[in-house]
Amino acid sequence: MNYRIADSRLFIEGAPVSFFSGSFQYWRISPELWGPVLEKVKGMGFDMVETYMPWSVHETAPCEFDFGERDPHKDVGRFLRICHDAGVKVLARPGPHINAEMTYFGYPERIFADSDLLARCADGTHPVLPAPPRMFPLPCYHHPRFQAEVKTYFEALAGALGGERSLYPSGPIIAIQADNECSKFMRANPFDWDYSDYAVRLYRSWLENRYGTIERLNETYGTEAASWQLLDPPRRMSSARPRDLPRMLDWTEFGEHYINESVRTIASMLRELFGDGVPLFHNYPVTLPVTPLDMTGAEEFIDFQGIDAYPQKTAYHGVRCGVKYTSAMSRLPVMAEFSSGSIYYALPLSLQDQTFTTWSILMHGIRGVNFYMIVERERWYGSPVKRDGRIRQPHYDFFSRLLANVRAWGLEEMRCERPVMLLLNREYDRLANAASLLSPISLLISQFTGMFDSPPDKLTSTESFGLSEPVASRYLRTLAFWYWSLTAAGAHFAMGDTSISDATLSGYAMVIVPTYEFMDAAVQAKLLAFAEAGGTLVVGPRSPSLDGRMGPCDTLARHMREPAKVLGDADLFGVHVDELALYADDDSGAPTMTYVTPVGAGRLVHVGLVPGELCSVEDAAPFSPMIDTLTRSAGIEPAFVPSVEAVDVAVWRKGDRLLLFIANPTDSTIETTISHSSGGPFVDLETGEGIAGDSAFSLVLQPYSIRAVGGGAC
Repeated sequence: MNYRIADSRLFIEGAPVSFFSGSFQYWRISPELWGPVLEKVKGMGFDMVETYMPWSVHETAPCEFDFGERDPHKDVGRFLRICHDAGVKVLARPGPHINAEMTYFGYPERIFADSDLLARCADGTHPVLPAPPRMFPLPCYHHPRFQAEVKTYFEALAGALGGERSLYPSGPIIAIQADNECSKFMRANPFDWDYSDYAVRLYRSWLENRYGTIERLNETYGTEAASWQLLDPPRRMSSARPRDLPRMLDWTEFGEHYINESVRTIASMLRELFGDGVPLFHNYPVTLPVTPLDMTGAEEFIDFQGIDAYPQKTAYHGVRCGVKYTSAMSRLPVMAEFSSGSIYYALPLSLQDQTFTTWSILMHGIRGVNFYMIVERERWYGSPVKRDGRIRQPHYDFFSRLLANVRAWGLEEMRCERPVMLLLNREYDRLANAASLLSPISLLISQFTGMFDSPPDKLTSTESFGLSEPVASRYLRTLAFWYWSLTAAGAHFAMGDTSISDATLSGYAMVIVPTYEFMDAAVQAKLLAFAEAGGTLVVGPRSPSLDGRMGPCDTLARHMREPAKVLGDADLFGVHVDELALYADDDSGAPTMTYVTPVGAGRLVHVGLVPGELCSVEDAAPFSPMIDTLTRSAGIEPAFVPSVEAVDVAVWRKGDRLLLFIANPTDSTIETTISHSSGGPFVDLETGEGIAGDSAFSLVLQPYSIRAVGGGAC
């Protein structure tokens, strides 16, 4: 199969793929219904399905498997042939981690009976995942015997499928998943697990590769280790001085390496069995893949990545934030799992939730969606096609309209206009993860508990850990400040993190990144290069004086000033802020919290603001004029700005075609005016009605609704 990924699209045999699919789990549906049910799925407009291929379903005894020889439900080869004959492509997900609301998540139960294969907590006990319907201990992916067990299953599966013959065009498979939701099973606190022998060996090897010599490591850590083999990872967050932090942050960063090496191992097995002619992908169980998840590192060895979400309509901003991030950081940003119904023990999801949230993720940059589940089965409800082949008409009609509109409007060919980039700082994310007050789940828990609209540092220690201030908690507040303030001002922005490539960064006119007293030297150099090339770099509140290893580094600081005055517990625009730094004006004017320094062909803007708690658009509304001034000074003119801060607008274009998504993420009806300079004419793409207004037009938005408006040739 000849494939490539370009412009956030997958091309196979030179043709772009419309990346919309639905989950269809063959072993849970009567085999005689596979064909008829597939026709119902095609009737909605889908020409792709996704299916797990569970290890525990096909294994009958160690090294013995049933692929339909005894139980026709397990005849995955026949299922693929039916798909191929129907002209339906397949996303294959062989695991070994499955979930799928299965007992033991698709691993054979016998794996957990071998204590040698299990991971270890910091105290030597086995970590356990308390997942319904039955909790289980966690395997160590880096144990050679565990890897051998997985490979045995993969070899049997590849043989049953015909290996490369199952790949498009001779077969239906167009992509294969390398493991599923690899995230240390959501137990993401760095001091929780894995402290097993093979994990610690991997850690020591990683440190040796990073530092080169034990002497260099000792110099950084302030230790006297005699050899790599004697190094022991930290088992709790303990830092009384800056020099103690590199050891803590290294262990936290190693968690990212641990996950990526797990996926890399699985990907290598699949490449060996299926060849290089099929794209491999991975997905994350959250919408915002913060540490220990590392999208940039993962795309060194897999082709694309996705995120998962099962949101209610009230979770708009949590989903929006994650989509803004993933759509900027992954070469093919997809929703690998997105709610089509839900599991019995999760928050209830209605068709209104489905409608609003689906358009929300497409509005903000997701380029493909796998709807989970498109075909219902046990332990699930609310799918458009029931497990007996009947349809749930309102849901069926929704998906039919959705796919028809996406294709008719040309959304897959268009690009989202976002001239501003808000960067998460990965080092500060790691510090915040290490400083979590909630173990073992840590930062990822907020995405499951609806805490996005709560204080961002609610579960983060306010200790300074030897630094001059509590960087972890203040960083999270600063990041939230920029997110909510940009949103309130109607600015069109993407999100990423400091691992972003230079090439991607250069596509933005303005980059905003929180800075405190330490910052990786290479990251500082990359950001400075962005400004020198003509961009506007917004930093603050602090001037970094240390690098990531706590050595002196003034790459950014030499272009920044020391404050003339610092106000604590200040009031700014009627809003409480924790601290306000004021800088002397070069022209002897009154001190200001913001100043601009020319850097090469661009500018560095320093904002000396340590914000208080901002948890909503309403909280941030007083800062809108400041954001408007900043963006205009970077040459970014406002585009399609709503008169009501709660209303959100996304702008998509291709050539002279314009597509606007206008969202009301509240429970109240809103009438808003959208100011613009495009001239029109505009049309409501759902109704076909014209919308008048040369410089502004008005809309009435129902609660939790999104309007699609076309302009130009759209």
